[in-house]
Amino acid sequence: MKKIFTIIFGLALGSSAFAQNGSGNLHIFNDITNHKLDLYYTIFTVVPSTCSAGVQALDLVHLPPNEIASYTTYINSTSAAGHPYPIDHWSPDVLSYPPIIASAQRWSYIKFSLSDPLNPGPITPTLGGSVGFYNSCTGVPASIAGTGSLNGTNYSFSADTFMFGGDLWINVQ
Repeated sequence: MKKIFTIIFGLALGSSAFAQNGSGNLHIFNDITNHKLDLYYTIFTVVPSTCSAGVQALDLVHLPPNEIASYTTYINSTSAAGHPYPIDHWSPDVLSYPPIIASAQRWSYIKFSLSDPLNPGPITPTLGGSVGFYNSCTGVPASIAGTGSLNGTNYSFSADTFMFGGDLWINVQ
């Protein structure tokens, strides 16, 4: 699976100049293979034309190892729409916005943390952070990495963002 995403990442570097403006789908991939860490995240948006804050998902989504969560629109991200990793609550409530306003928002970044279900407890330092797109608006980096330990087990992670075919990808590994 890592080879597939390495190839996609390489292709994305060449095609990122031709990517759309961030209005595409958002894909989040939990590619943690060493310790099978669980990924917990929340999503934020931004209005790129004014760099103003958008909305925040109030649901903390749990994404198991080797799973992909894809979000197309706000309305299609809910459990009512049958999404496997739903986001039912936004602040402010974007699901009630007129479509013209909701479409002005762009997926911007995720705030996340990783945990080991087989070694419960707080990893020190905490594995997580924020990673996303629109760095000039939010100051959130496009790539981060970190390490931590718990009960004698050492952990490491990296999170990278890229655009491919107009869609936004976040790969945590």
